[in-house]
Amino acid sequence: MYQEAIDEFKLSAISGVSKQQLIRFYQEEYNFKDYHIKAIIEESQFKKKPLFVDYWKLYNLDIPKTAKKFKYPFTQLYLQKNFLSKEECQEIREEMENYLHPSYVSNPEDRLIVSEYRTSSSACFDYKQTNTGMKIDIKISRYLGLDPFLGETIQGQKYKPGEYYKEHHDYYSPFTKEYKTYTEWMGQRTWTFMIYLNDVEEGGETYFKHLNLNVKPREGSAVFWNNLYFNGWPNYKTLHEAKPPISSDKYIITKWFRSWPML
Repeated sequence: MYQEAIDEFKLSAISGVSKQQLIRFYQEEYNFKDYHIKAIIEESQFKKKPLFVDYWKLYNLDIPKTAKKFKYPFTQLYLQKNFLSKEECQEIREEMENYLHPSYVSNPEDRLIVSEYRTSSSACFDYKQTNTGMKIDIKISRYLGLDPFLGETIQGQKYKPGEYYKEHHDYYSPFTKEYKTYTEWMGQRTWTFMIYLNDVEEGGETYFKHLNLNVKPREGSAVFWNNLYFNGWPNYKTLHEAKPPISSDKYIITKWFRSWPML
């Protein structure tokens, strides 16, 4: 039982779950005490926060020439058509339906809070539960040339007609309680890699307000961007929102990369 707890704890940590949420879960669900938690963390042998994060290296990835770069000063934003096949998209959509739950919004204590600010459904493609998630995870990471465990596990989102996610940043704002909660393990979010799993004829665009850019969902296409500048400071121009689809559902998957891996 104890070894299972260690394995599950480690799997959740490398998936991007915050330290605060994970500790609270083990305390509430398994009645673990502080000394239990301390022992599990020690036995997991997680990497410590590095003294220096090379954001310049993360800024200078070797992006494949097949990707289209949107030309905005000091902002890295790309579109890759046909990243996934029609068959891969269908497989992921079908698997996603098995794990959907209301989407949550970030908050200082990383509690599972549902808000009218974000009305979609989400599904985590857990490394242990899904073969599809691991397969696509590796494909994305190889494409960018990044360690798969530098990122969170893939998250799927489904938007029914009228559902949305209002404007937001994927990075965590420095000097806030949320920043402290979410970046204690793995650090700041760096790259976002989002894949559209179906065509959406009406609505459903990803809108970048400060860039005056609407990206139309096309099956298999990926839109991806660096949330930071070359020095690691957040790029406010990556503010974006998910506009509501009008007459059909919208499916996407997203992988967020971080500053350092846990293992």
